[in-house]
Amino acid sequence: MDWEWLVKSSSQQEVMTSAYCRLKHKNLIDVLPNDLNTYLSEITNINRNRNQSLLDQVKELSHLFNTHKIHHVFVKGCALLASGVYNDIGERMIGDIDVLVEPTHLHKAGRLLKETNYTSLDESLFGKYKDHRHLPRLIHPDRLGAVEIHSKLLRTERRKILNIKEILANRRTIKDVCVPTIETNLDILILNHQINDFGYLFKSINLKACYDSLALEQQNEPSITSKTSKYHRLFYTLRALNFKPFSKTSKNTSSTVLKKMYKYLNKKGLVNKIHTRLVNVNIGLITGLEGVKLFAKNKHFRADVWTHKSEVIKLFRAKNSLLKTETNTP
Repeated sequence: MDWEWLVKSSSQQEVMTSAYCRLKHKNLIDVLPNDLNTYLSEITNINRNRNQSLLDQVKELSHLFNTHKIHHVFVKGCALLASGVYNDIGERMIGDIDVLVEPTHLHKAGRLLKETNYTSLDESLFGKYKDHRHLPRLIHPDRLGAVEIHSKLLRTERRKILNIKEILANRRTIKDVCVPTIETNLDILILNHQINDFGYLFKSINLKACYDSLALEQQNEPSITSKTSKYHRLFYTLRALNFKPFSKTSKNTSSTVLKKMYKYLNKKGLVNKIHTRLVNVNIGLITGLEGVKLFAKNKHFRADVWTHKSEVIKLFRAKNSLLKTETNTP
């Protein structure tokens, strides 16, 4: 076993602690080299303590929002932790605390956190004018988690498959924390990868999303989502192609051509290489086109770009250099 590859790959996919907890659960820790076992055990323990602190912070935020009658629901990683879908809270790595609020309460929620010693991180020049799905991240000097307050969850609106009003109306309360239903949790993690992270565009797979989907599907509901969008179909198809246990039970309905092509490229070890190049180049193009569109429509943005033209040129050169480096990486 190439253990260095395991650590690198699981770290990139944010499933290092998940892999360790699964090995431990299956009594396979003895197969690990001693130094790696010690390292992964320490990392998982740190993550477990961090997640407990994040859960305490989430409960504090939930109480604050309820007190001020802000209709809200926590989503993504913290919602999964609060819902108790994991055997060990140390197995899921969490980034920010994401909370969805009623759109009319968005700025009220932001002001409320600022009144309780949270501060807003500076926005980029582009970020000041872009129509974001959340407010700028808020941080607290005595809390671990940065908070993102959302009025919407996707880059592009998809009301038929993810309706904000329905999510808020059907929320559940678990241990004083407002969370979505299990079906909604599954829809959010699939669509977040497929739309926000361009998974559908690049036909990519995300191991953390696959692991989360498995954890959710084990909540005594074998068929917990009834959605049959193209995003769901592709997610289930790629999951089944990569993981044999899903091959017979998955809603695997994408084209035979896609399946054969993916199997061939995967066999040749080309899937990750092609995907990396597509992501690096196309996300840069997409962001660039959004910037051009904003520049053409918004005179205030044009004025800001002209005022800070030296910084814009430096940023463009830095990103262009990074793009070339990543694209040429084998």
